[in-house]
Amino acid sequence: MNTFLEIPSYLLHGTIKDESRYRHFSPFSVIAIGNNSLRLSLSLSMVLNPGQQINIKILGMVLVAEVQRWNENLQWLEIDVEFIKRLRWELSHILIQHTEFTPLELTGIGLSCRKLKSYLDYSLIRTDEEYQQVLKLRRQTYSQANKMEADRPLEKLKYFFDEYSDVLIVRHGNKIIGSAAIIYGDGKDKMFEVQKLMLNNSDKLEYNDSMIEVAALCILKEYRKTDILHGVFENIFFYMMKNKKDYIIASSDSKLAKTYKMIGFKDTGDYFLQPKYNDLAMQVLIVNKNAALKAHGIGFLHWWPIWGEIVTYMKSQSMVKMGLYNRAKLFVREVAYKTMKFFIASS
Repeated sequence: MNTFLEIPSYLLHGTIKDESRYRHFSPFSVIAIGNNSLRLSLSLSMVLNPGQQINIKILGMVLVAEVQRWNENLQWLEIDVEFIKRLRWELSHILIQHTEFTPLELTGIGLSCRKLKSYLDYSLIRTDEEYQQVLKLRRQTYSQANKMEADRPLEKLKYFFDEYSDVLIVRHGNKIIGSAAIIYGDGKDKMFEVQKLMLNNSDKLEYNDSMIEVAALCILKEYRKTDILHGVFENIFFYMMKNKKDYIIASSDSKLAKTYKMIGFKDTGDYFLQPKYNDLAMQVLIVNKNAALKAHGIGFLHWWPIWGEIVTYMKSQSMVKMGLYNRAKLFVREVAYKTMKFFIASS
């Protein structure tokens, strides 16, 4: 049985037309969405039958649909319609922006939610209430990943570095769905988390105030398998450049380390056991600002979707300066990526 998600009737509108009759049509509002199915509320009276083919116009597309259920008294019907690529993309982004359905719920009805970082809000916490929400988020995400017990006291989710960190939060609507601590250490009085946990190991890094560290990164399970992590690092890079730092250090388990390396991080060869995650083995990684500014260590077609937009923004704000060679190199990567995307969309 098809599962439907009910949506506000003001979000999506269109026109339905019965081509077998002269001028037999009605405006409609979408009131629920299922897998390749829409539930519509009609504005004008129509006579339709299950199995009948009709045309609908929605989001600038004219599509053929088939009537599945029809309630003549309520002027309400369900139709089957193929969610072509553009329709999936449009519906997903409208629902992410205007409802609180999670990407997991939307992919459950066949929509596409991998690229949604641009539709979320990123900011630094300003209030104690937001900090308490972050502590709850840490506990929820880490316990879901079996890194800690689900009833760990919130007081134990406060980390020593929080006092001299900015805490970035990601909101979907009014809900905080992700966060990361940006540690402004100096290698001396203000220790980085990695530095403190590596005290008894042979550490290859020299810690100083040219670095920031990303720690306590967490994203709700329902929002993973999207590009939100890229959105988080875009914002972390923004704050790194704003505060005139050169490096980002991070620690990660082996699974997430693969994603870090895709955006330019390098493995230092160091590792430690993370006590707050039940002694999980963590790799130590580092990335230079030139991964973003000069595409160092980034695949030719990977640079633009990861770093292109934030670097372009910072250039427009005169936050970064680039020589002619690097501007040309990044421009070529941008054009190559966009050309590839154009041909993929056209095929």
